[in-house]
Amino acid sequence: MDSRTFEALELGSLIELLARHVQTPLGRKRVLELKPSTDKEQILEALEITTEAAEYLKAGGGFGLGGIEDPEPALAQLAIEGTTLDPMQVLLLERLISVSLGLRGIFRPAETRAQSPRLSRLADRIPDLGRLLSGIRGKILPGGEISDDASPELRKIRREIQDSRSRIHRHLESIIRSENRAIQEEIVTFRNGRFVIPIRTDSRNLVPGVVHGLSGSGQTTFVEPLSVIDQNNEIVRLREQEEVEIARILLSICDALRANLPAIRTGARVIADFDLAQAKGRFSLEFRCVPPQLSEDGGLLLADARHILLEHALRDSGTRVVPISLELDSQSRVLVISGPNAGGKTVVLKTVGLAALAAQMGLHVPAREARLPVYDQVLADIGDQQSIAANLSTFTAHMRNVSEMAGVVRPPALLLIDEVGTGTDPDEGSALAVAIVDHFRRTGATTIVTTHYNGLKIWASQAEGVRNASVEFDERTLRPTYRLLMGVAGASAGLEIARRMDVPESILESARGLIDKDQLQAGEYLKRLKAAADEHETLISALQEEREAAAAKFSALDRDFSSREETRRAQFEEALARALEEFKAESDRLLKNIKDRAEAERVRRAAATRSAELRRVAERIRKEAQGAGVLRPGVSERDRAPVTAAGSSAEIREGDRVRVLSVDREGTVESIQGDDLTVAMGPLRFHADRGDVQWLAPSSAATPSVKVQVAASGMDLDAVVATEVNLIGMNADEARGRVDKVLDEAFLAGAETIRIIHGHGKGILRKAVADLLKGHPQVEKFSLAPPEQGGGGATIVELKK
Repeated sequence: MDSRTFEALELGSLIELLARHVQTPLGRKRVLELKPSTDKEQILEALEITTEAAEYLKAGGGFGLGGIEDPEPALAQLAIEGTTLDPMQVLLLERLISVSLGLRGIFRPAETRAQSPRLSRLADRIPDLGRLLSGIRGKILPGGEISDDASPELRKIRREIQDSRSRIHRHLESIIRSENRAIQEEIVTFRNGRFVIPIRTDSRNLVPGVVHGLSGSGQTTFVEPLSVIDQNNEIVRLREQEEVEIARILLSICDALRANLPAIRTGARVIADFDLAQAKGRFSLEFRCVPPQLSEDGGLLLADARHILLEHALRDSGTRVVPISLELDSQSRVLVISGPNAGGKTVVLKTVGLAALAAQMGLHVPAREARLPVYDQVLADIGDQQSIAANLSTFTAHMRNVSEMAGVVRPPALLLIDEVGTGTDPDEGSALAVAIVDHFRRTGATTIVTTHYNGLKIWASQAEGVRNASVEFDERTLRPTYRLLMGVAGASAGLEIARRMDVPESILESARGLIDKDQLQAGEYLKRLKAAADEHETLISALQEEREAAAAKFSALDRDFSSREETRRAQFEEALARALEEFKAESDRLLKNIKDRAEAERVRRAAATRSAELRRVAERIRKEAQGAGVLRPGVSERDRAPVTAAGSSAEIREGDRVRVLSVDREGTVESIQGDDLTVAMGPLRFHADRGDVQWLAPSSAATPSVKVQVAASGMDLDAVVATEVNLIGMNADEARGRVDKVLDEAFLAGAETIRIIHGHGKGILRKAVADLLKGHPQVEKFSLAPPEQGGGGATIVELKK
């Protein structure tokens, strides 16, 4: 890569565009020093930092780099032992240290470090200068004055100066009052570092003292009365002490800074790195850039890429730049671009070249998608480089550049040649163009050239590894559209452009008659190819529109299905709420008939608890059914697929213990009528189909239980409830769920105690049970069982009354 290529591609203008976003002189220096790298790892690291900076800034973050001036002169002076900086230089370095410590703080939180790991590692390089900053902060005021609090001695001296000034003022004011006839103006002023009063020149003998000057008119004499000379001398002495103390304070501060000079320089370098990163990030956001991928196989892809300098130039006029898209793979590394003059061929070369250089400087690329190799060389011959002083014509300058390229090119390389072979006899130029492009093709370099030569276009359509492309020309408006069309060569349209430039028609007709027939046929062939390409593109657009319409239709169907599912879910919720209300109403009606008030209150509490339990059970049923695929969200009970019971329905008898699968609850079979079973669950009766129950145990094998009977008008509540539960073999979650159910059932049935068997083991089940019992609303207290009931392997629970 050389300066001529950078100049041809206007890399300097790109860097200046980037430099608009820096906030410090340090950052600007770093931006201006930017050069494309050929180290892939270095490029990847720089691109990742740019990506993190752009994302951090897009989220509203900032680095707080404002207010920093160039610290280099101060740092250079500080490196000289015994030198003292002026107060403003000290303030500059104080600001530098403060900003560096601020950056450390920004990237200290774990969440920020996770989102921006590379920026965090960059911030970690900043030394901890907190103690140094606290030692110098506040000693120098923003205007450069030394603060009274900089040292106790300085505070004492300045207090004495203030006291002396006050005494002198009072004394001089008394003289003014006593010698009113001689006073020109009743003020106390300052001359030659001493306090004086203005005396009328014709009356100056009335106030003996030292004359320190006359006014411009000579009518006023500034006199220091003899009575205040000693006091003025005292102030002069105190001022000298103040200057000595200030010098001592500044030297002390500078010595502290000098002792930390390497750390301060490191902080300055990191601030420059952060300023460069945030400039790249803001640049990426401003021009809607994307991070480029680095290809391994030499392939090049740019989708909707824009020439960033052209876009910036057109922004003020409101004109949008036309993006280009092109792709070259490892098998096709050469692209020949043809088409009319002023159609955008040169812009394509510069867009590709700038994108490659920008990526290798760690910048994002202004495109929708970009994949670029890491080029060791980017060589460009663009523009008219004729020079009268150097005795170079357009053609000879062009040939000199091509010769130099041929002598140094070493893949991976990107070669960009504008109007290859131009400036000489068309036949010789065409042959030369083919030979030049073919030479670079055989070197393996990625080569993009522009041309008007039909010979080169035809060769490109036949040669292996070479592709044609053209900038579009609108035959209807006789104007270029600036679109790049891959796979088809373009006509130069010289006569059409001449007509647009108002060349007389007679000249155009004469020129058309002089064109070789083969050339005319070639032009017509290219036009037909262009028409076919347009038709192909139109067909692709139509297919894309149909695909989008189909996607929109399926999206609408999905939304309709979701709406129906939501309606069914709402219906389920409504039915559940209605069932709960009916249960509560029936409970209230039955409770009115209970004669024993105490018993009525107990049953009322049980009913309220049971109502809450039903809500919880219903919610659990719904979630478990959804999770198992039995009941989809919003699908009602009748839409659910049937579940086969695990136990043998033929063996079920009245009094047997069973589990109703649809609600995941245990109960006792109270009656059997055909395939319809009535199962008692505490105070509730549940009707279930044989296929919906799982046999657990015969009535004779039932676990210890309690039977509660409440006599009431029109009501008989019987419940056989387990008062012992065995958790051995379950995990902690299963055990908690089982104990929770048993507690609710036992409480509703009026049981006083239950026994929970959890075994000894590692104590996991015992701890899980204890954690559940501590906050359970039905539990009065609990403790480990006595030795005769299992000791530490079981827990006895007393329930609330």
